[in-house]
Amino acid sequence: MAGENATNVSKQRIGWIDAAKGLTIILVVMEHTTFGVQNAIGHLPLVFGAIAEFAKPFRMPLFFLVAGLFAYKALFGDWRKFVDGKIVHFAYFYVLWSVIQIGIKIIVPNQGAWTVTYVDLLMIPIQPFAVLWFIYALSLFFITLRLLRNARPFFIFFFAIALYFTRLDTGWMLIEEFAWRFVWFVAGVYGARQIFEIADWARAQPMKGVALALLLLACVASVVFSRLIDFRALELLMGFAGGAAAVMLVSVLAAKGFAGPLTFVGKHSLYIFLSFFLPMAATRILMVKLGFENGDLITLVATAMAVISPIIAYRLVEKTPLSFFYVRPDAFRLTGRKRTVRPDIVMAAGGD
Repeated sequence: MAGENATNVSKQRIGWIDAAKGLTIILVVMEHTTFGVQNAIGHLPLVFGAIAEFAKPFRMPLFFLVAGLFAYKALFGDWRKFVDGKIVHFAYFYVLWSVIQIGIKIIVPNQGAWTVTYVDLLMIPIQPFAVLWFIYALSLFFITLRLLRNARPFFIFFFAIALYFTRLDTGWMLIEEFAWRFVWFVAGVYGARQIFEIADWARAQPMKGVALALLLLACVASVVFSRLIDFRALELLMGFAGGAAAVMLVSVLAAKGFAGPLTFVGKHSLYIFLSFFLPMAATRILMVKLGFENGDLITLVATAMAVISPIIAYRLVEKTPLSFFYVRPDAFRLTGRKRTVRPDIVMAAGGD
């Protein structure tokens, strides 16, 4: 009985992680949908425009915080497994889906704000395309911390903070995003214990946890909509505030059994990240051509389709020759495929 209770506690401790990933991917899809709708109808959707602006300080920070929680073992583990899981793994999906996205944009009449050509295919190794930059950046984060693994965490964190404040403007997305986002991954890796303690406290004190989370989110809103978010230091603080609030809220929801939909989405977050662009764009274009003018309605429907469709697509192809779209084939592995993979750490740890 004691062992069973310990297992339940352990599952509760990590049960919120999929919910956090689910929240992150929904916010990411919603933001891209919102601004796509803005380009299509000529103005920003009122409600979703406000939500996208509000969530901007902590949306991607939360993703990289969660991604770093289970990274420590990989950073100090076997080199061959590291290269396979953190370089080859990400490279496979990055190259595959970059070619798919660029190819579609070349074939289909341009609906975006920029022209896509065959040159973009040649730039894949050095200039990430659209939302796929996060895969490339995550691999670089792992590589960087692997190389710096013997350095003291304080110095690594100081280095990450210094990069954050550089405000690099090089014209190269990868360099700029690395400097902007690296601090969050470092915080997830070396602050994992503290992050789990925050989640544990919120689960043990749900009323206080929810109250504190709402207070932190109110602070984020006040800083964002007062434009004080333009100050880099406040932007950094609001990233931590929003991330902490999200961790507390999803931990409470998961403990109370109300995080089912977010958890389900989180378990399929990789598939959504890779392919949400197609159903998102198709739904938006169709609704605009059908005469829908309400930007918030278009955003809501397109976001829902963009989240749900990749999951359906994965389920349809997972046991077919087309599974390579979402599952890395053995031919692209340096080590044998794991027979069992814990669903709560698939995306966080970079496994598939």
